[in-house]
Amino acid sequence: MNRWSMQPLVSFTPRTVRKLIGCGYNIVVTGATGWLGRTTLEMLAAAFGSEFSNRVIAIGSHEQVLTLSSGVQVQVIAMEAARHAVVGQSAILFHYAFLTKDKVPNHSIEDYCVLNRKISRTVRSWIEEGRIRGVMMPSSGAIYDYLNGDRRDPHAVTYGRLKLEDEKSFAESCRSVASCLAMPRVFNLSGPYINKFETYALSSIVVDVFRGGPIRLWADHVVLRSYVYVGDVVEICTRWLLQEKDQLEINFDTAGLEIVEVGELARRIAIVLSGKALEVERPAITELRVDRYVGNSAGLLALCGVLGYQFIDLDDQIRRTGIYIKRCLES
Repeated sequence: MNRWSMQPLVSFTPRTVRKLIGCGYNIVVTGATGWLGRTTLEMLAAAFGSEFSNRVIAIGSHEQVLTLSSGVQVQVIAMEAARHAVVGQSAILFHYAFLTKDKVPNHSIEDYCVLNRKISRTVRSWIEEGRIRGVMMPSSGAIYDYLNGDRRDPHAVTYGRLKLEDEKSFAESCRSVASCLAMPRVFNLSGPYINKFETYALSSIVVDVFRGGPIRLWADHVVLRSYVYVGDVVEICTRWLLQEKDQLEINFDTAGLEIVEVGELARRIAIVLSGKALEVERPAITELRVDRYVGNSAGLLALCGVLGYQFIDLDDQIRRTGIYIKRCLES
């Protein structure tokens, strides 16, 4: 067994596990098969153990069985048939169901908006009709692309517009029933269960490193990113939802302690995962524009201070992401 297969993946802290078990609420996870959904289910399975199937309701676009890393099989309910399982019982909702930015080119703008708004109406009806005590609903840094009229990424503008609509509509629904709402505006995540290696810079670089290089980058301009570990985002929001608090709603950007240019990120990943520098193939920087997709870390740092939580640094994020991708490449 090599050093990669020995490493752990994600889990809640013991403090949060105790609160989850003791709160008595069921846990509902929409978008269960996506990156955040799968991560949350893995963390919940580790927390609840044999009680997992009695406490957790997983919902996806269609009915299926999802096998977790522990071998636990999760029956995923189709969203259209999920109302009876959700409404009428006290629950915490992790709402991840959304057609993401990469799906924009696959639809007309009108159809893309119609499909996402249908998901939103369905889930908000559960909140308004039922006994949802708390909601985690990730928003997106793409909201700033929309608000600022940014041309950095045209698909992000459409995606951001709908995410801003959801922020407003879910806030209204939660206020109407005095339910707590955590809405992290997600920029760049790291960690296991990432499901689109080629879509994200960090994961595509990791794959190149494990294949022995060279690392291929395509940007002929400066690209700035800042990463937060996916397990930290789920932990922070869950811990906030379960604690005694004065406010019913929080919104913060996900941003780490470091801002890194993608070329430096490639070199950093190579050193952390392979222990040596690897060749980086990249066009010359000829464009003057800067692709900066970085949130404001102030809100997250303040929240971590209140919660007594410290998120992991970039090198550790790289190592843990590498563990998962290495397992996938070897399977």
